[in-house]
This record gives sequence, structure tokens and C-alpha cells, in this order.
Amino acid sequence: GLLISNTYGTPDWLKHGARTEFYIKTGLVILGAEIIFSSIQKFGLYGLAIAWGVTPVVIIFMWFFGTRILKMTNKPLIITVATATSVCGVSAAIAAAASSRAKKEDLTIAVGMSLLFTVIMMITMPIFIKMVGMPEVLGGAWMGGTIDATGAVVLAGETLGKQAEAVAAIVKMIQNILIGVVAFFIALYWVTVVERDPNAPRPGLSEIWLRFPKFILGFVAASILVSYVAIPLMEEDTVRGLLKQTKNYRGWLFCMAFISIGLESNFKDMAKQMAGGKTLILYVVGQSFNLVLTLFIAWLVLSGVIFPPPPVL
Repeated sequence: GLLISNTYGTPDWLKHGARTEFYIKTGLVILGAEIIFSSIQKFGLYGLAIAWGVTPVVIIFMWFFGTRILKMTNKPLIITVATATSVCGVSAAIAAAASSRAKKEDLTIAVGMSLLFTVIMMITMPIFIKMVGMPEVLGGAWMGGTIDATGAVVLAGETLGKQAEAVAAIVKMIQNILIGVVAFFIALYWVTVVERDPNAPRPGLSEIWLRFPKFILGFVAASILVSYVAIPLMEEDTVRGLLKQTKNYRGWLFCMAFISIGLESNFKDMAKQMAGGKTLILYVVGQSFNLVLTLFIAWLVLSGVIFPPPPVL
């Protein structure tokens, strides 16, 4: 997509098929079906403390770092990058961009950096964990809370062992649930604070509903439907077999979405957004903070200091 867009140029007839948001939003609803609550319950409070305890802190830290320290004026870009970094990469970036009405260029930059660093972290983190002799469960939880893409998390966890793979996947799934919560609060904050006109009447709930990305409701509904309706009716093994097929469809939808992002992206426009390197600094500093904080919280939760030792998965 990038090759076509930045050489020959995206032809008009092809632009009609480059429906980035449609492909990703549909894929996200399917992703919701893959989040089965029975799997999450096995790691229960451990995963909740790691995934939900760190994510809001990282978003707030990156927001203040971008607006106060780096003095960046593009607030939709800041919140999109912050959400992509702290939640789950591309999926979270789409939700945040929709809630803050970010430009396509902002979304492209956030997605691009997320994908690049996902590959780097997917390769280097397992190597580092093995080098320092970190326990398998702790390493899996650390990767699950910091590597952006769910697929990359599973692959990275697999290199450490079955325990690491299971823990990493569960922490990431618990973190994925926050997509809807974060999107709602971004929409709320944007309407009531960022875009609020002091001379205008205070916006009502209708404006927040208008801004809220509706596909998140499909994401949550799919998860509830599979967890509490499909599994009791058809048994978990049968449902998981069906989800393997829907996962393929989700993969193709995301593939089409990335092609569309490339077709709609221009390096010259992206270079303007990266002027001064502040966006890259925002991501690197935010991700570094995320890595340190997640490791500390994961160690605190899994070491037996607060909770009993975690169960074998």
C-alpha cells in the first residue's frame, strides 16, 4: 500500500476500497469473540492487577509528557500514541483515534511505530528474559502487558514455554478489554475538556454518545455472547474450534486494513507530523516507562508479596 501510494499514487478507483476503519472495526468485533471470560478467570486478580493497574498510569503519564514536557500541540496524536502504547497497539489506536477524531495521518504514525516496536520487542524481550534468568511466569506477564499485538505476545511467550505463553495471552486479553473503557473515557474527556468552548453550554450525554466508537459495543457483545451463550450451548472445545476459523477472517480483515492504511499514507505528510522527532520521543519514553512499571507491578503481584503464588496454567 505504501509503495503504491508513494510512487505511482493511489488511483481513484482503488481509493473506494481502501476502507481502513471498516476493516479494523469489523476485525475488532471478531476479536471480542475470542476473549473468553473462563480463560481470564484462571489468572483472575493477577492479570487484572498487571493489565489494569499499569495501563491508565501509562496513558496519563504519556499525556502529560506530550502536552507539558514536549509541548506537542496535536492532542489527538498524543492520545492515540499513548493508547496504542499502553493498551494493545493497532486496535487501541483505532479506538482512541475515533474517540478523539484524530486525522488519518495521526493514526498512520501511531500504527507504524506500534508495528515497528512490536517486532523489535517480540524478538528482544524473550532473549533478555532468558539471559537474566527471569521466572517463566513473570516473563510471560511482562511481555503480555507491554508487547502491543496479541499475536506477537503469544509468539513471544511461546519461545519461553507453555506457562509463559498462557500467562502472556491471558494478560493481553484482560488488557484488550480496556479498549472499550479507554475509548469511552477519551470521548468523555475530549467533549468535556479538550474541545469544550468556555462560552458554550456544557455538552450533554448525547454528544459523548455521538463521539463514542460504536464498534466497541460489538466487541463487548461478542465476548459476552460467546462466553455466556455459545459455550454453555455447544461446549468450550467446539466454540474454540469455531474461533480458529473466525480468527482467520480477522487476520484477513486486518491485512486489508493495513493495505488500506498504506494506500492512504504519504511519506511527505508523515514527515511533517514527525518534525522535530517529538512523536518518536513520546513513544520511546512512554514505552520505556511502560516496560519498567509493568515489570515492577508483575513482580509485586506474582512474587507472593501481595497475593499467594499464581496457579499453574
